[in-house]
Amino acid sequence: MSDTIPVPVSADYARLGYVANPFATIDGSGSEPYWMRLVTRAAANRLLAATVRARLSRKPVLVTMVETVPEYYYRVAQNDFLRRMSDDPSLDMMALNIPLDIMRLGRIRGTIAELSELIVAVDLPATVAGWFTRELQRTDIEMPESGLVTPDEVAAVREAFVSDPHGAFDRYFGVPAEPASASELDAVVHEAYMRQVGQPVDMEKDEETVESSPALVENIPNGPEADEEPADPDADMREYLLALAREHLSPVLARAIAGYARYGESLAAQEMKVTKAPRKTLAAILRLMNARWGSVTVIYDSFSAWPILDQQTKMEILSSMTELRWIIADAGVMVVATMKGEAPELEEQFAAAEQVDWSMPELSAMYGGDTTVDLARVQSWLDAASMDAASPVRADGPEFVALAAAAGGDITVLSAMAEAAFRDAATRGVDALDETAVAAGLATKSGAVG
Repeated sequence: MSDTIPVPVSADYARLGYVANPFATIDGSGSEPYWMRLVTRAAANRLLAATVRARLSRKPVLVTMVETVPEYYYRVAQNDFLRRMSDDPSLDMMALNIPLDIMRLGRIRGTIAELSELIVAVDLPATVAGWFTRELQRTDIEMPESGLVTPDEVAAVREAFVSDPHGAFDRYFGVPAEPASASELDAVVHEAYMRQVGQPVDMEKDEETVESSPALVENIPNGPEADEEPADPDADMREYLLALAREHLSPVLARAIAGYARYGESLAAQEMKVTKAPRKTLAAILRLMNARWGSVTVIYDSFSAWPILDQQTKMEILSSMTELRWIIADAGVMVVATMKGEAPELEEQFAAAEQVDWSMPELSAMYGGDTTVDLARVQSWLDAASMDAASPVRADGPEFVALAAAAGGDITVLSAMAEAAFRDAATRGVDALDETAVAAGLATKSGAVG
């Protein structure tokens, strides 16, 4: 594994050579049958492992589905993947899916629209604090605003962002004494929206201009006027911080950060979409996210309309997908998920990508009630969760002998015990499925599967 690229792997299972537990836990609520959780968890693990490898190689990922499997199962697997990204901080990853239809907003702007909504929804102040924590390791003496602050003050502000991210954000970007009224908020967001829709939907790269930053929200007064209160002691530092964001991140994002405290998420997300340089803005959003997450996974899916698109539109989308692939590769991984044969041009374009097979061949038998132990099936689940696509533990190896013997021929019982065994090994921080882990798995047999 690389020492320079953050790899999204659950720390406990990484020692064992896996991105996660190869087997699903039993859902106590009984909302889904256990066999289904096993199948969809394996599919989600397969995608997660592929993104780990793709992050290191800067490749995209191509997920291929088949029409014989109902879309419901794919959605369950994808939702499992997305939910784990938000629930498990040790994965150090954020992920979202973007349907083809969103490109009606623009082939690049559609991705900006989705990412901007996501970044403000998952605690923008914490993300911004992470970026300033990294950027404030030194004073940028090249900026004119550097004369407003001293190195010691910069160091103190950095420590504030580290120790109290939300408090530091509130202090330097303002919590107004009188928050904006509903009517004022509506007016400001509408004005930003009108500036957004005034931008060209799609632009060629050579048509882009430098990101602009109109002073609509950068100098919003926070509270009473200066003649009513003493001068704001943080004004100089605030100016320096916003200048740093403009110079080292993006004028567009600096504008969004400045307006967040008073006008909230709605305006911040809207401001990120107002750009004359969408490719630069998209790259900046991803860099900002990287300050908090080591990898950002963007899944493009729902290509059912692809066959009816005209050839020119297809070629434009393919060209943009290539651009998006390289923009995203600096911060994470692009995933393209399509039904096999649905978009052959995409399959051809991403033939060299990390391949993920979501055909779920075990689904039909298990849906029909066949829970017979099949070691090939167990092996496929082990391999799906392996960081190297080949599990260090073999289904017919010594680690599984006792588990298989105790399973009574039932693959769901075997899987429940195996899940407990892997969980025990991960909890203890060992690097192999040892005898203690196997014993922990055997101990769960009586209540393994209802």
